[in-house]
Amino acid sequence: MLLGNAVKKILVTGGAGFIGSHVVDMLMDDGYEVVVYDNLSNGRREFIEQHIGTPNFIFHEADLMDVDTLRAAMTGCDLVWHLAANTDIIGGAEQPRRDLRDCVMGTFNVLEAMRALDIKSIIFSSTGAVYGELCHDVATSEAAGPLLPVSTYAAGKIGSEAFISAFCALYGLRGWMFRFGNVIGARMTHGVIFDFINRLRDNPAELLIRGDGRQEKNYFLVEECIDGMAYAFRNIPRDEETPCDILNLGTDSITPVTKIAAIVCEEMNLPNTKIVIEGTKRAWLGDQPRVHITVDRIRQLGWQAKRHSDEAVRTAVRRMLGKA
Repeated sequence: MLLGNAVKKILVTGGAGFIGSHVVDMLMDDGYEVVVYDNLSNGRREFIEQHIGTPNFIFHEADLMDVDTLRAAMTGCDLVWHLAANTDIIGGAEQPRRDLRDCVMGTFNVLEAMRALDIKSIIFSSTGAVYGELCHDVATSEAAGPLLPVSTYAAGKIGSEAFISAFCALYGLRGWMFRFGNVIGARMTHGVIFDFINRLRDNPAELLIRGDGRQEKNYFLVEECIDGMAYAFRNIPRDEETPCDILNLGTDSITPVTKIAAIVCEEMNLPNTKIVIEGTKRAWLGDQPRVHITVDRIRQLGWQAKRHSDEAVRTAVRRMLGKA
């Protein structure tokens, strides 16, 4: 079973989103009781539609600012899998308060509800974006610092990590936190693969790559991301000495943006598409063009991704095109 037998009922915040809906599918397949909490600002009801009305599944369309509804939804759960956040990194530069609200304040409300209900365990999805410029050219480990974010999204995740750590130290909670590479697969609603496919559908003759064309990041499939989180929960215990910890999660390889463009064109049967590079330093405010993280710690603890970054990209492209 995905999480073992230690838990039976799980609250998944952001459970109608890209990663969250895949978490829900895997938990439901294993027979867990699942409560999804999502305001559908980023998630989509159709991603979880097949579970609505089935035994062991409850969906609350509600906001993390609604503390009474949150506490009621969480009652009786053994674990919180906290994925809810503002995932619109580009929009965050124009509305920075949203990252404060949806990330930091939302996480605080989750933790307060857990404390009130005596729920001890939380799995949290952070991001490699917290490393800012540290990971531009050098693969960065969990020990790197100082953390100086270049986006409000990353700042919100750092704030969330900090509150989880404090609640674990003060109130006996136990936290498993993960800084991801770029998670990809079916149901993506944003990101470079999503953008390239839609641009080429609009204009198959030309594909614009924003930024300087030198971007490269770590990409891995959503099911591998979930498997890595679940592996850590099952096999890396938390106790009074180490009530919470952070692990980088991803592959040990990277894919350049130009390679992604080539893969998308190939899978869409567009051999003659002209690739145009915009030439700006960053694609947008808050962009991190080059993200390199190490995954040595999680590998030493017994887990590693099965597919390298290029394989993950091709698989995700095929899934988004309905070919796999």
